[in-house]
Amino acid sequence: MFGYAGKSEADVRELHLALKSACKFDPTLKGIVADCSSHCHGWGYVIHAANGLFHYRTATSIYEDNAPLPRLEGEIRAIFHGRFASDPKLAGHIFSHPFVASSDREVVFLAHNGGVKADNLPARKVDTEWALEQIIQAVGIEQALPKLKDHTGSALNLLILSIDRRSGTPATLRGLNYFTSHEQAKVDYYQMYLGTMPGGRAFVSSTIKNDSAKVNGLAITGPATFGELLTLAP
Repeated sequence: MFGYAGKSEADVRELHLALKSACKFDPTLKGIVADCSSHCHGWGYVIHAANGLFHYRTATSIYEDNAPLPRLEGEIRAIFHGRFASDPKLAGHIFSHPFVASSDREVVFLAHNGGVKADNLPARKVDTEWALEQIIQAVGIEQALPKLKDHTGSALNLLILSIDRRSGTPATLRGLNYFTSHEQAKVDYYQMYLGTMPGGRAFVSSTIKNDSAKVNGLAITGPATFGELLTLAP
């Protein structure tokens, strides 16, 4: 998955192409699931730009989906996510990220990599939906974060796009790099990174950093600060 904040439609398209390649072959995924190297259970995005808000989710794998991206103008904040489902029975359009929920204060889109120990999770819901419910109930990610960290199983790698309902307030894009394992194979998979693009900044998973992604113009500046909620701005 990746988050992007900037002013370049070309950057978004380049990252999207890279995510397609990386999801088709992700060697670090074997550190989580033996003999598995593709994120094959759907994908989705949310993009907030000057010319619109675009949200798309599908059960089709990103590398098999030829749906075109929208044209983008002005400042862009985006989240893209390619899904590998730990439970293949929970695969379908409605289970693809980013999820969306709203409160009286804001509209929130959430993409998540990892696992959280949800309280009383219904059979046909996924843990990311529970995490999003905690954010809405707590009136913001900052207030919900201590509980979410306490409930983290494998990882709480998050990308959050929040849109304040007040007129004229821009969207806010934030990311979190947080995981519990110290096993090197799992660290290699869950580690998230910060980088720059010609027209903006990116917050990317190890999948995007892999050689299979081949992102033109992405310069990795280093691992994202561990456990700290970071804001990406154009």
